[in-house]
Amino acid sequence: MVGETVTVTHPASTATDEYGDPIPGQPATVQVPGCAVAPRMQLQASTESGERGRQGVIIGLTVYTPPGVDIRSSDKLTVRGVDYDVEGEPGVWVNAFTGVPRGVEVALRRAVG
Repeated sequence: MVGETVTVTHPASTATDEYGDPIPGQPATVQVPGCAVAPRMQLQASTESGERGRQGVIIGLTVYTPPGVDIRSSDKLTVRGVDYDVEGEPGVWVNAFTGVPRGVEVALRRAVG
């Protein structure tokens, strides 16, 4: 299979006991092969007067996974050995003519702390 392998980490269970205290749990990790990884850019207006150009700043990554991968906004992804937070909701790409899911797009930002 071509592409990169990305690790998805689902957070530990958020179950609570009869007193409302959290029950400790272990995060679940899943290896997802066949992903495409691209830099995610944000365009910023130049601060110099008279200049109308835009300057791109890399703000994270976009990962494209095969269809059917379970990724939630609370997950963390490890790409090329670096941990990232999911930013927003993952989007499912669907073929407009057949209705067949084609993959999942996930915006990532660098995890800090």
